[in-house]
Amino acid sequence: MENDYTWQRLTSDNKVSNTPCLIATVVVMPHDRKQAKAVLYDGESSSDPQIIEIKTATGVSKSINFNPPLQTRRGLYVDFTLDCDEVLIQYSRLKE
Repeated sequence: MENDYTWQRLTSDNKVSNTPCLIATVVVMPHDRKQAKAVLYDGESSSDPQIIEIKTATGVSKSINFNPPLQTRRGLYVDFTLDCDEVLIQYSRLKE
């Protein structure tokens, strides 16, 4: 079964999906010449289980490709915890 993937650009903490989904790619871009950190959660808020914490080097974007895609069970929430300018995420909502 093939999934339709879409990209979403985030500029602040945001609920990406309120249903289970597959995460293919995450790109974290720092603000100015700083280090950035973004945290992905399996759910609709930062009180849900943490999936992964992504840190960048100083002034350098970080891209992570999941192959196979990373599956969430409850949804997807992205928290900008340290000097993130934006996060670009490629994902597909799973059909229930």
